[in-house]
Amino acid sequence: MKEDIKLYAEMGFEIYRFTIAWTRIFPNGDEIEANPEGIAFYSAMLDELDKYNIEPVATLYAYDLPLNLLEKYRGFMSREIIKDFTHYAETVIKAFKGRIKYWIPFNEQNFIDLDSEYMTGYKAKNRAEVFQLQHHFNLCYAKTTNLVHEIDPAAKVGGNLGNVCLYPLNCDPVNVEATDELAYKSGYGFADVLFRGVYSGIFIKSYEGTDFSSIVLDDDLEVLKSASPDFMALCYYLSAAIEANSFEDRALNGVITKNPYIDATEWKWPIDPYGFKHYLHDYYHRYQLPILITENGMGARDTLKEDGTVNDDYRIKYLADHIARMKEAVDEGVEMIGYLTWSATDLYSTREGFEKRYGFVYIDKDYKRIKKRSFDWYKKVISTNGEDLSY
Repeated sequence: MKEDIKLYAEMGFEIYRFTIAWTRIFPNGDEIEANPEGIAFYSAMLDELDKYNIEPVATLYAYDLPLNLLEKYRGFMSREIIKDFTHYAETVIKAFKGRIKYWIPFNEQNFIDLDSEYMTGYKAKNRAEVFQLQHHFNLCYAKTTNLVHEIDPAAKVGGNLGNVCLYPLNCDPVNVEATDELAYKSGYGFADVLFRGVYSGIFIKSYEGTDFSSIVLDDDLEVLKSASPDFMALCYYLSAAIEANSFEDRALNGVITKNPYIDATEWKWPIDPYGFKHYLHDYYHRYQLPILITENGMGARDTLKEDGTVNDDYRIKYLADHIARMKEAVDEGVEMIGYLTWSATDLYSTREGFEKRYGFVYIDKDYKRIKKRSFDWYKKVISTNGEDLSY
């Protein structure tokens, strides 16, 4: 931990995001008393960040549900999760009051609609169960947002979404309609809840067949409305071109297709700096909250050469082009709190393992830290506040 934070300081980091593991604080998820060793671990991390004047941003949940709660009551399928999660959140917020300014209850909360099992440990059987999971997340989010404001009025809290910039493949109205529908199902519908405290009609329609009265109980909507987040925490990697689904199963009206106008990574992720600018404008003007970018970066098969160097000019170009577009958005009125890349050091990719790397620091099988070419480049970018993007 200390070695990595020292590297962050060397690069000039002013802000750093990390996730607090629920199981470090409450191993079973439902204990009354917190694990003192877990509190001590994060306290030491905060001390180290403070030593280098690095502002911490803490996420409370990133797909790491305590196994006991999944086995006990199916995790987020049960309303019991609300009590246990808010107890965990309250404990941590109180423990680190005055030491953590920025809080994010859940990582990329809208991903539950894409892969409920990955995010919660429970594989939803149908759309009704997806909504049930999501509604309980939303209640936990709203209550946690209020807890942050009650316990530490100087702190700020925001919801986190992982989205892409969506374009219709062409101006055919059926493709435009499909794009609009997908934008609500994958993005706006979730953002409406997190940043406005409401379920929009088109979002509810996407869960057609759900008995909402058995899931949304008395006062639930008031709880959602009571939360007033201070910022939007957004992730951006790519854009997507959408055309109407021609299959009989139209559960998903729009499908992603290749955009012929832009390049893509080895993993076929479109590289679209303008899409980043469009995304920033879109969400800022729609929800009127300042933005903290919590993830933006390029995954690649970085190669460690025999001389011990890693040349990742492709990553430098990706980041330089995206930061330039972000600067344009700021100059045009988009209010931003900060920008965080994914990631500071190499880590295990959720789908490609260590084949796909994102960091400025290469980590080999012996855990040795090796600075990539992008390390010194990003150090210069930070020192000039993004004014010098040359490479």
